[in-house]
Amino acid sequence: MRRHSAGPVVESSILARSGELCVELANCEVHHSGVLARLTRLEARTLYFLLANAGRVLTRDVLIDRVWGPNYYGDTKTLDVHVKRLRAKVENDPGHPARIVTVRGVGYRYEKV
Repeated sequence: MRRHSAGPVVESSILARSGELCVELANCEVHHSGVLARLTRLEARTLYFLLANAGRVLTRDVLIDRVWGPNYYGDTKTLDVHVKRLRAKVENDPGHPARIVTVRGVGYRYEKV
């Protein structure tokens, strides 16, 4: 009998890390202060791009282009809703975010805490 491989084994799916925050994009998970939180695919991709560009302001248009793709023609408020849900999962106080900061009129920036 022939044995079939399920595909290549990925040793590590950790793609972005900042302090105690670690995003596993392949599993759509974030490890935050020893707590595991499940993310949607779009939340995981949004957090990945924010972490990969920590300290830099990413405009709403850039984030939408990178996360949803260049053919997305929806409202930018969709991004705001995803960021709100993401903050609830990674911030200590989502009402006063310290990690995912809004830059008014521009977009978002990930601050290393």
